[in-house]
Amino acid sequence: MRTKRSLLGVIGTMTLVLGLVCASGSAQAASSTTSAVSPTISPAAPSQLVPSGDHITCDTGNFCAGVWDPTVNQWRVFFLYHCNRYYLSNWHGTGEVMNSQTDNAQATLYGQNGNVIQTFPVSTDAPDVDWEPVWSIRNC
Repeated sequence: MRTKRSLLGVIGTMTLVLGLVCASGSAQAASSTTSAVSPTISPAAPSQLVPSGDHITCDTGNFCAGVWDPTVNQWRVFFLYHCNRYYLSNWHGTGEVMNSQTDNAQATLYGQNGNVIQTFPVSTDAPDVDWEPVWSIRNC
């Protein structure tokens, strides 16, 4: 009986030590891995990389949304041309938008519950946007 308790005590101590080693080592690895994920959009839309310090440009007929891509340390600008509801993944921080659509098409940003966060009429302005609460974009 005493041997059994000692063996269980050793196993418990080893589990604790291994847990602490894994937690301190793999937590850092996991956080650095998850922080370097490219932003994506669904359905897929064409995108272009823009160097840091530059502003987005947006061809006529598009709603353009720029977000920082930590995997390449540049802005990734998505060109939303086809009228659709686009769902965002890994969009963090602040970016820019520009609505260069035709026929006065208004673009709308939505939150997690489908609530309207912000709308953008056709304009040559490129306002900043906080992407954290945005879950989807309807470009028309």
